Amino acid sequence: MNILIFPIRFLYKVYFFLYFALTLMLFYPIFKYLLSKKERFPAAFKVIKIYAKVWLYGSGIFMRVKGRENIITDQPFLICSNHSSFIDPATLYIIFDQYFVFTGKQEIEKWPLFHIFYTSGMNILVDRKNRMGALKSFKKMMDVIKDGSPLVILPEGTIPQNAPNLGEFKPGAVAIAIQMGIPILPITQTTNWKRLQRGTMFKGNASPGFADVIIHPIIPTTGLKKEDAEDLSAKLRAVINKPLQDKYGIE
Repeated sequence: MNILIFPIRFLYKVYFFLYFALTLMLFYPIFKYLLSKKERFPAAFKVIKIYAKVWLYGSGIFMRVKGRENIITDQPFLICSNHSSFIDPATLYIIFDQYFVFTGKQEIEKWPLFHIFYTSGMNILVDRKNRMGALKSFKKMMDVIKDGSPLVILPEGTIPQNAPNLGEFKPGAVAIAIQMGIPILPITQTTNWKRLQRGTMFKGNASPGFADVIIHPIIPTTGLKKEDAEDLSAKLRAVINKPLQDKYGIE
């Protein structure tokens, strides 16, 4: 069976990445213009939403979302999702209509074309290896929240090799929510790893189909202190992991 599936999967990956590159290049001049000034960032956000749909829908990936009623709009909040695939950011852009700011690892700065979404200043790069750089990024996150916008943090920091199993959640990911007193909106993306799994062109799952997403009720942080970050992180991980346990029997 694997011998029969492999060439189909490989051809789909070739199509997926070529289509991604082509569409990104077509949209790039628009992004270049809109991301050149801060006042244009909300307009850029709307175009990114359009691009995410063009990219995923054109790749045969469609959304199925449960729990939209749990999305709040009257205050800033922290969006925390598991990270099982390269398409995770695109699905989040499709789900949320409200302008939000993404955080990402410093390595994105070196990615061709795609880096513009972070190096423009719209989103925030975090250098975990540099204390001063991390502090500057933390301040930028606080400014986003003070401005009233939601903030997206993927607590695992990177895609685990064995997704859909969750990686380690870093307590620092929820520290900003505690310090700013904002609620956390947990999200579980249950099938993105099937649509495009981490790996080379010759390894890992890849197929068109549904990207299933579950939006959980918010987790309040009112009254919590810095020393509660580890327990809050464990609670967040348990909430996000529950649908994965139910669906795949993982721990």
